[in-house]
Amino acid sequence: MNNHNHLHKYIRIIPIIGLLFFLVLIIYAYQHGIFRSTTSLQRFIQQFGEYAVVIFILLQIIQVIIPILPGGISSVAGLLMFGNGWGLLYSCIGLIIGEAIGFLLVRYYGVSFVQLILSPKKYQKFDQLLTQKTKDIKKVLCLTMLIPFAPDDLVCLVAGLTKISFKEYIQIVLLLKPWSVGAYSLIMLYLFQKAQGNF
Repeated sequence: MNNHNHLHKYIRIIPIIGLLFFLVLIIYAYQHGIFRSTTSLQRFIQQFGEYAVVIFILLQIIQVIIPILPGGISSVAGLLMFGNGWGLLYSCIGLIIGEAIGFLLVRYYGVSFVQLILSPKKYQKFDQLLTQKTKDIKKVLCLTMLIPFAPDDLVCLVAGLTKISFKEYIQIVLLLKPWSVGAYSLIMLYLFQKAQGNF
């Protein structure tokens, strides 16, 4: 029985260790300017050669759980590196997996996990959503995924603390996230190219 309890404690600690490891990597990346622009991010990912797609998808997964990049940089970098079609597909794969993992981590660890990964300002928004929107979480989840630039990642974290089942949650994400990612990414790409003087 004691061995089982110890094993359960270790299982609970493993994700936290992984999170701390990623935080160290993020600090390293910031110090070396990897996240400052789409160009530096592209250069970083492309150096992995045939594994660039895997690295990009992993980055998108992490980006959902720990918002490390300024809005849209990773999605635009994906479109520029892999083309609109493949870039959107890889973004969707990574972001949907990230939404699923984030939901499960919040459901398992509760509010303490959310406090760990969000800034005080974002946590305040999270707390407001949690207080006001939990009864209509399905409607709010659908609405935020239909509207580009809406805080759907925050709503996904809120969903983890509600009574919505994982099956219902993932069905909504699978149905609507591709639209959300596509609309957001293409708008950001257009703005990026316009800023670069390509339009």
